[in-house]
Amino acid sequence: MRLNYYRFPDDAPVAVMVAEGCEGIREDGRLVRWWQAEEITDWTGIKVEDKTLGGIKISAAKNLLKQYGGSAWTEHIERDGGCFEVTEITLKGNNSRFKYNHHL
Repeated sequence: MRLNYYRFPDDAPVAVMVAEGCEGIREDGRLVRWWQAEEITDWTGIKVEDKTLGGIKISAAKNLLKQYGGSAWTEHIERDGGCFEVTEITLKGNNSRFKYNHHL
């Protein structure tokens, strides 16, 4: 199995991260989700603790890389649940399944 991840850069705006799928946290502890992002006008006091999106497609990770920078990777998982390899997702090049399929 392959699990794809994208991590926003450290200087990414909170509004962008929440709109793309990260959870924001208000000072009073309430969560801010992506569907609420359009309604919020004042983003002060809202922060994002986990800047990583998981379970996304490679094409989505590449689109986020193009728009915001950051980093993206794929974790290749064994049948027993252990991770046997982590590969970087790059904008150019082939992020093919050959190596993964060949291994299994």
